[in-house]
Amino acid sequence: MTLYSQLKTVKSEEDVKDAYIKALGLKGFTKGLIDIQTKEIWFEAKDTGKNSTYAMFTQLLHYVQVALNKGDHVPPFLAVIDTEKAAIMKTADVLPFLAKKTVKWGKSASQYTQEALDEISAHIGTHFVSFRISTHEDEFLATVKTAIKSGDIIRTQITPDNLKQVFDKWVAMIGREIVGVAAHSRRLTRS
Repeated sequence: MTLYSQLKTVKSEEDVKDAYIKALGLKGFTKGLIDIQTKEIWFEAKDTGKNSTYAMFTQLLHYVQVALNKGDHVPPFLAVIDTEKAAIMKTADVLPFLAKKTVKWGKSASQYTQEALDEISAHIGTHFVSFRISTHEDEFLATVKTAIKSGDIIRTQITPDNLKQVFDKWVAMIGREIVGVAAHSRRLTRS
């Protein structure tokens, strides 16, 4: 059973966490205030697709800020997951921003202020890699597993050998949304 098919049947946030833990083969994890916590990565989980990636990262970064303030360990990666989407980013990309301590956090991670959401969103927009689980489950799982092993988020390199495949995938995902571009002009031929 695929991760996505499991996510379509979840009844709680715990079910979402368990589905991702199993799909990623996570070892040595704990579940608590930080939904899933390993030495390498922390996850914020939701049991619907209604929360924005930015809102979920805002909640997760609240916990990162608390850990930094206490001098506790923070992992090299942060991820947000729900029944429809997932995203990952390097913690190092947000540490200088959090070190400024300018975010006006709410009473708790889940009660963040609109100001905190806006400030976090403006900073993290270019730092995370997002995946739609229904179409990019394998890519997400591979990216997280590789990040944990290698210590880096590695995207698929575009080479002359895979250019057509990458372009066709782009056309299927985005190209059809471009108004005024005929389908035949979107085709890429290799000479």
